[in-house]
Amino acid sequence: MNSNKKITLIIFSMVTLLTLIIVALVAIGSRESGYAGAKKRAYLTADIVKNSLTSHMVNGNMHQRDVFLDSLERMVELNDLWVTRSPKVSQQFGTEATNELPRDEVDKKVLKTGKEEIVIDETIQNASLRITIPYVASAMDKPNCLSCHDAKEGDVLGAISIKLDIQEDRMTSIGILLNIIATVILFLVFILIFISRKIKPYTTSFDSITETLKQVHEGDYSVRAPKGILKEDKEAFMWLNEIIEKLETVLTGIEKNLTAFVHNRSTNLNNDKLLTAKEIIEDISEIYNFKKTIETDLTKDDIYYRLIQVLKDKLKVKDFYIFENDIQKDERKIIYGPKGIKPCCDLRNDIKELCRAERTSNIICSENFPEICRMAKCEGSMEYTCIPFTINDQKSITIHILCDNKECSKHNKYQIGIIKKYLEETKPILESRMLMDVLRQRNLVDGLTGLYNRKYLDEFVEKTMPNELAQDTTYAIMFLDIDYFKMINDTYGHDAGDAILQKLSRTMQENITPSEFIIRFGGEEFLIIMKNPTEESAQELAKRINEEFAKIVFTFNNESFSKTVSIGYSFFPADTDQFWKSIKYADLCLYEAKETGRNKVIRFTKEILKNGEKADY
Repeated sequence: MNSNKKITLIIFSMVTLLTLIIVALVAIGSRESGYAGAKKRAYLTADIVKNSLTSHMVNGNMHQRDVFLDSLERMVELNDLWVTRSPKVSQQFGTEATNELPRDEVDKKVLKTGKEEIVIDETIQNASLRITIPYVASAMDKPNCLSCHDAKEGDVLGAISIKLDIQEDRMTSIGILLNIIATVILFLVFILIFISRKIKPYTTSFDSITETLKQVHEGDYSVRAPKGILKEDKEAFMWLNEIIEKLETVLTGIEKNLTAFVHNRSTNLNNDKLLTAKEIIEDISEIYNFKKTIETDLTKDDIYYRLIQVLKDKLKVKDFYIFENDIQKDERKIIYGPKGIKPCCDLRNDIKELCRAERTSNIICSENFPEICRMAKCEGSMEYTCIPFTINDQKSITIHILCDNKECSKHNKYQIGIIKKYLEETKPILESRMLMDVLRQRNLVDGLTGLYNRKYLDEFVEKTMPNELAQDTTYAIMFLDIDYFKMINDTYGHDAGDAILQKLSRTMQENITPSEFIIRFGGEEFLIIMKNPTEESAQELAKRINEEFAKIVFTFNNESFSKTVSIGYSFFPADTDQFWKSIKYADLCLYEAKETGRNKVIRFTKEILKNGEKADY
């Protein structure tokens, strides 16, 4: 319903209600006026009857009163008339006139109370009014009632009942009422036509503006309001169209220029340029805050943590893995993964060849083709999306997103663009932290053997060991040395010595577990740190390295030979509460092995110490 009809209907309803109220008031007033006129006639008749009966009494003609009363009944509109005596009057003058006895309860009530009673009898065809008026004795009347009647002041002497026909009065009132209604209806019709024509230009303009704003609210900024009819309308429509045009220009520019910047989601679900602009600006703000935050993070682990929080909390990606790929080694490791959910792809090696996402540098989605990557094997109805992203020539990362329903897949697909933007902003900072890790690693690793150096040991003792000791971690410290190593360098040269050192390094690495690490302490000396060892596990590792290395045959200058190692070890904090002293004890055991024939494994005991040192033990 348009505004013109609404306003016309409202005005019509209000005027109609007012008319009904007026008609009701007029009807009530006419009815009351008719009753009031009938009562006046009844009062007049009652006075005439009273005065006439008094005259008849004075003149001694009371026997002719019925003739008088019958003549009154024949008057127009007077249906019935009768006089009723009170008991006192009947007692004084007798009861021969039976027609003057009370006819009904109304007569009795009036004779008893001395108050008039009115009874209205209305039907559709007829209407009558009955009024019963008491005659009260009073010395003020002329002649004095008390002089003739045996009564006191205020006693009821009798009553007169009059029935009047008020149908004609009612019909007259109805006629007047119908004339009023007809006049009001004509007035209403005129008012409605007049108002409709006068307000139509304004309501038409209002409806046009409303429809235009509705379409703009729904996201259609190409709509324009039609030209107005009135002068004021034309200006208002011109201003409105200018505002919409400016909005369309600005929002289109934001959508066009900034969407590419933030890799906006694949499809704008609401198709509203204003909401799209709002999302883009929010994305830019969040990306900026994310970038400023990770710029101050110290390690790549911190950056990965921020990226995980963004994916989980901001982008609402529920289940996903982050893989870090070593392009040079062609290996992959898991940075993050959800608990209780396995990845569809469990590749760890040959990433460049077997991982379709990394090989093609394209986003791989099983929703488009279930077996698009033949290396991916999902459980049940699980679907996956792989987003590859290259950090540098050595490293890349892969976001592996998992879904088990269409709604989840739709949501994650919508987030792909913004995920790529977060990765782009992460790239330079993550690359910088990776480079720092490489430099730090190189600074902590021995270039010849690939083992940790003494700087790493210092850092471990300073930063890591206090936390592990707080968790009641224990250690075994092994000192290794190649027997007669100087003779190799002197006889076959330093290249031969380096080759033997590298072979010993590989032998040790092949026999330790992930909870153990090796330090090249200096020259041909090596240190092995074991965590939470037992006497048996420490001795077993030392003997195994000693035996495995002795099996190796070296050939230099057409000469073949084998080499052996001597090993000494101690426990920390079992043997001493000072870590460096524990290393010294292991070194003493190594020296003892050298002094007693070499190619031995010796566990630290107090007897190895000299007398002075035994006192301080």
